[in-house]
Amino acid sequence: DAGMQAFAASSFLPKLTSLDVGFNRIGAAGMLSLAASSFFPKLTFLDTAMNLTGDDGIQELAASTFFPNLKGLVVGGNQIGASGMRALAASPFFPKLTFLNVSFNLIGDEGMQALATSPFFTTLTSLAASYTDIGAAGIQALAASRFFPRITYLNLGSNHFSFASDAGLKALAASPFFGNLYTLDLSENDIGDAGMQTLASSSSFPRLTSLNLSDNQVGAEGMQALAASSFFPNLTVLTL
Repeated sequence: DAGMQAFAASSFLPKLTSLDVGFNRIGAAGMLSLAASSFFPKLTFLDTAMNLTGDDGIQELAASTFFPNLKGLVVGGNQIGASGMRALAASPFFPKLTFLNVSFNLIGDEGMQALATSPFFTTLTSLAASYTDIGAAGIQALAASRFFPRITYLNLGSNHFSFASDAGLKALAASPFFGNLYTLDLSENDIGDAGMQTLASSSSFPRLTSLNLSDNQVGAEGMQALAASSFFPNLTVLTL
């Protein structure tokens, strides 16, 4: 944190547009220093992945008014939970954000519900939320959201949201709000034959070019359904 505090107090990098401070064991105090710094007015990309900022740190960042030009924000692996995600989702201070990565944080259904109902992230085109402990309720909230009209990339991998039921997958497959998706990652989500059949019969993703379904529980029936589907005419990359 002392290093980040010193860096955040520097006035000698006024033209900085991209800052990667990932894997540096930065805690809440360090994030507070960065969030309170007015010395990086041109920053458009900030990567704080795999630090120790926690909910307190992300709350400080979410309350900062010094990053209005951010287009990319990576906060993955920062021990952020539902309360931290609620704070970020409630922030109106990132009006230009197009890329958000919250992966490897246990935000759970509550965190995803907060993001899905937020009116402040309508500019997003890419959302990465793998390994975030999202269940069916979180996926259903996302599927019902009208606030991501520009999303073209969506990574929901490794959440096991179909372990108990396919309710989340069914909601996503029936959603009318993700027609602009080009890339969809549903890997490692315990999707079985029934889930694959649901996805294969969905007309919700007409522009999809890349689909990752690896490490699921799909058998012969599911594969047959996918093979017989006419709803993925633009698919160029398929990972099973």
